[in-house]
Amino acid sequence: MSDTAIGYIRLSQDGKSLERQRRNVEEYADTKGLELVRVYDEGGHASGFTEDREKYQALMEHVNTAEVGEVIVPNLSRLSRDRKERLRLLLEFDAVGVDLHSHELGRAVDLSEDWALVHQSIRATADDIEKRKEINRSKRATKERIESGFDHGRPPFGLRFDAAGEYWVPDEDFEDAIEVIMHRRSGLSWRKIAHKTGINKDTARRVWQRREKYLEFHNSV
Repeated sequence: MSDTAIGYIRLSQDGKSLERQRRNVEEYADTKGLELVRVYDEGGHASGFTEDREKYQALMEHVNTAEVGEVIVPNLSRLSRDRKERLRLLLEFDAVGVDLHSHELGRAVDLSEDWALVHQSIRATADDIEKRKEINRSKRATKERIESGFDHGRPPFGLRFDAAGEYWVPDEDFEDAIEVIMHRRSGLSWRKIAHKTGINKDTARRVWQRREKYLEFHNSV
């Protein structure tokens, strides 16, 4: 089988950034002497419990072209959180002769080993159950924060949580956020705002969408 490899990364909730995941995939390929031709980056808005992911589907189509012999992921959960889907993938890759490599494992999954499929089934089930528990805990915590009137979620650019971890307050980038709002009010394009402030256009747009929140702080000073 070909030593040509493709990778797949998807934002993790365990603090492992996309940049770090990409480095893991690239370093693994280099260490194993594999030719990495592409890394499919799903970004941070796709659940591992669904197959309806653009880059995931593109990767699977690429695998089915028979042009690659290896797939590299930071860990198996990046491909799928759902236990049944992960096992189906392992069997499908094995059937077409494509090796699935995990940076976390440090090797490819070899289903020819005794009890390998049983082990992978147990691991997939454990990951599935633990992640679903984590999601449910997060939903309950968010519901409780909302009911208590506290801010929730990751603070937007220019804001942080206060010392009690209850409300968003301005941080060191707050004045930059206000600058974005003022420039936009004056009619500047997103491109010009990005050039003047050094803040990328996507972040600037999100600041503008939350302008009432920022201006509430700004006007209270």
